[in-house]
Amino acid sequence: MRFLIPLLAIFVPAMLTPAAAGANDGCHDLWFTRNLIMDRAGYCFGSPLGQAVFDHSDCQGKQVSLDAEATQLVSRIRALEKQYACSVNTKGKQLDLNDISIRKRLIDLPIVDEFPGGCLGWQGPTTPLYAGQAASPAVLAEIRQGDFVSFKHLPVGDWTYVTVADPDWTVKGGGWTNASVSESSCKAWAG
Repeated sequence: MRFLIPLLAIFVPAMLTPAAAGANDGCHDLWFTRNLIMDRAGYCFGSPLGQAVFDHSDCQGKQVSLDAEATQLVSRIRALEKQYACSVNTKGKQLDLNDISIRKRLIDLPIVDEFPGGCLGWQGPTTPLYAGQAASPAVLAEIRQGDFVSFKHLPVGDWTYVTVADPDWTVKGGGWTNASVSESSCKAWAG
């Protein structure tokens, strides 16, 4: 059974609710993932935010083609953005996300979960975090003893995208893991 701790209020301020949409990192997360797909397809962004977040050196134009998988993922994200009444200010130049550089290195892109959780003080073995949902892509980081592990994205089969932070919540890595994470592998559990 999961239990809530006082740090939960600090740990999960980004709950996706219509009242908070646009002012939280959940909507920023959805916007980022959808637009990273477009960026990888060669889309040229016109908004200040798109230009600030993505590299334009390889953009091809405003009309890009997506494969079936990417099209399906973009549709799913758009539905979530609509469901949560997201409205990201694209006139700004920053997103409220602390793992953008990590996510740009991923092969498989995660979708933010409405109900995040976390392991406060990892007690399991050193665990590799991968660029994709397989053990063969590049290892991007590791979960080590004492790390705080944030689960803010939907699992895909046995795989989950996580970020790893120091106890002061400074993100130091992230990636996909298929390791079994339970309350017993943590000093405390949030979520």
